[in-house]
Amino acid sequence: MAAGIVHFRVDDRMLHGIVATDWVPAYNATRAMVIDGPASTNDLIRSGLKMACPGGVALSVLAPEKAAENMKAGKYASQRVFVVFRYIKSAYALFQAGIEMPQLNLGNVTQNKGETITLDKTVRVSPEEEKMLKEMAAAGVKITARFRFSDPETDLGTHLN
Repeated sequence: MAAGIVHFRVDDRMLHGIVATDWVPAYNATRAMVIDGPASTNDLIRSGLKMACPGGVALSVLAPEKAAENMKAGKYASQRVFVVFRYIKSAYALFQAGIEMPQLNLGNVTQNKGETITLDKTVRVSPEEEKMLKEMAAAGVKITARFRFSDPETDLGTHLN
């Protein structure tokens, strides 16, 4: 895993109640990193994310390319960074950039319109996202579904073969 990164999660609500009060503390994160291109340049969204971020936890809101660049440079090596992607395509972009990702948790993926494949009660992916996840799984990334930290983890590997 990239130095300093403690967990990778996809949640289309980004940093919100469950992530801020459940997941970030469970990993003793010192930084929450939201990876989403549009959010990284939208001051209103960035402001809302800052309000949602737990006290004492630093926040980064980055486009996938900048996040990959910073990770490769070891910028977070001395930190405990909880990464949340808004979309699977952003996680896939980091994967393609060569960022080591032993596991990817799909927490809440429900914003897809049109044709979707249900992988878990809070995970509905498009055919394009399913293809991305299959490629990641084939390369050794463990793809899981888990809404709350206290929920049992579901290994989605059997759905992606």
